[in-house]
Amino acid sequence: MSEPRYECAVCGKLSASLVREARAVSIGRRSAVVEDEHLRCDRCGSEYVTPEQMERTQQRAVAAIRAEEGLLTPEEILRIRRKYGLSQAQLEALLRTGPKTVVRWERGTVFQSAAADTLLRLLDRDPNVVTSLAQIAELPVPKLEPSPAEAVRQEHDR
Repeated sequence: MSEPRYECAVCGKLSASLVREARAVSIGRRSAVVEDEHLRCDRCGSEYVTPEQMERTQQRAVAAIRAEEGLLTPEEILRIRRKYGLSQAQLEALLRTGPKTVVRWERGTVFQSAAADTLLRLLDRDPNVVTSLAQIAELPVPKLEPSPAEAVRQEHDR
């Protein structure tokens, strides 16, 4: 079975094929070698990517850099945010980041700084950090749900 052919965005011929190869991808001052997926025209030699291919390659590079630097994953950031019942915008306000920053962290298209990562880890460990940050940012203090272990302790103390 032959590989599917795609229409070349440059010459218009049905002669482009899907190519997967390792490539260094730079994000800011960092870079990672990841599997890149793009289209290459066998006729004119043009190479190009679709927006979806570009986003997936960037996500792979961000994931590689996160792993190399020991940063929290998108799933871990989402879990921390949900732990406190915060929306993405509320967490951005709490951390004083720009708009859509948490959206990008959780989507995996951007990685957080080491300082933001440390702050997220503190939020995860200590609910008092959330209260303190909310007070500093002059935001309403999120209603904190006790952890399962804390709920058991509270029930035991009654």
